[in-house]
Amino acid sequence: MKRAMKLASALPRLALFAAAALLTPAAAAAQDSAAAQSAASEQGDDAALFDASAFDQDPGAPAAKTEVLAGGSALVSSSAYLPAGLDGYAGSASLSGKVFAKVTVPDYGSIYISYGLYQPFYAGLSGEGSAYAAKPVDLSSPSYSMNELHYSFDLGKKLFLRLGKQLLAWGPSRVWSPVDFVNASKADAFSSIDLRQGKSGLRVHLPMGSYNAFIFADFSRAVSDGAVGNPIDTTLLAARVDGAIGGFELGLSGLLAAHEQDRLGLDFSGDLGGSAVYGELAFAPEYDRYGSSLMASLGFSRSLGDLKRWTVSAEGFYDSLGAELTGAPLAAALASGQASSLYIGKWYGYASLKADELLSPDLATTISVLANLTDLSYQVKLAEDFSIPRSVPFTLSLAYCGGGEGRELTLLGGGDYFSLSVQTRLDF
Repeated sequence: MKRAMKLASALPRLALFAAAALLTPAAAAAQDSAAAQSAASEQGDDAALFDASAFDQDPGAPAAKTEVLAGGSALVSSSAYLPAGLDGYAGSASLSGKVFAKVTVPDYGSIYISYGLYQPFYAGLSGEGSAYAAKPVDLSSPSYSMNELHYSFDLGKKLFLRLGKQLLAWGPSRVWSPVDFVNASKADAFSSIDLRQGKSGLRVHLPMGSYNAFIFADFSRAVSDGAVGNPIDTTLLAARVDGAIGGFELGLSGLLAAHEQDRLGLDFSGDLGGSAVYGELAFAPEYDRYGSSLMASLGFSRSLGDLKRWTVSAEGFYDSLGAELTGAPLAAALASGQASSLYIGKWYGYASLKADELLSPDLATTISVLANLTDLSYQVKLAEDFSIPRSVPFTLSLAYCGGGEGRELTLLGGGDYFSLSVQTRLDF
């Protein structure tokens, strides 16, 4: 009864929160479409390809017949890992990919489906304590997962709805996303293909001039171990309002549930003195056995030089609940899903410098540093992107992970280690 009363009392707060943001004075007059387009382009071609929300936009006049769209991406990679003492090695090769299809029927809506797949090609390990604790590998059977399956439709091109298993993109940050408290897992900023599985739910999108309002009812907890639960206890409600004000894209997010911490998120992105800047802040108040928490990320990116061939980027992250977790407890927490990589410590940092056509018009060079500032583990990486004419484009990367045995960024190698990888991506 208390849970039902909690959710019932919280619903007016959610409605008030959305209405207040939508009715902010001078919102419509302050829209800056150029800044909004710039922020959207920073998400990258990969996100645009698989972000099904792009398919919800009004394409203008309805097509005269059924439309079918299909495509995907595949990443073929090979890697070698060597401990700092060079007393062994490990190697692997695999293909990971994602395929999607969308069928649109005029006046009825569209069905979207995407599948992720992974197939190991090779695995090898030699030497005591050499690179990484190898997991069981089955070279004969690929693994598949249905990432998304949903039905989208609209009401008079005024209200857009999406029902089914889906991923949501909330927040502008590139590496750490505090305001993404809706998806089942955080996005991996360093993965070329997003293989996460979506949540079952209903997304409602209401465009209002320079603002967009979203409501998401999360049904993923409706059934547990085959038993159907009370929707008041099992449904999570999330809301987001975003819009352009004064050259910045601003967002306000919230989450409410009967027996879950309420959460509030703020985010922004835009141009400041010629640099693209962005940030996110998420707060969860104390509730039941959960203590209050605060998470924040802040980053920027700037192009340098007359030809804009140099790009410097940096991002930092803070989590008030972070801790220095090492060794076996760290490995167990990651394996069980109780902790997520790069969301374990209290402080993190990332910086990169990219040069296009540094040594050749066919090369792009990136050097980056990623660090867990809580346990002092780090990764230094040099990546070369090759796009030689009439040749397969590929990326060659050399990295060193240091900081000592059992740390977050050295756990894969059992201690400090080198890694060398080559990969190519096919989009179709």
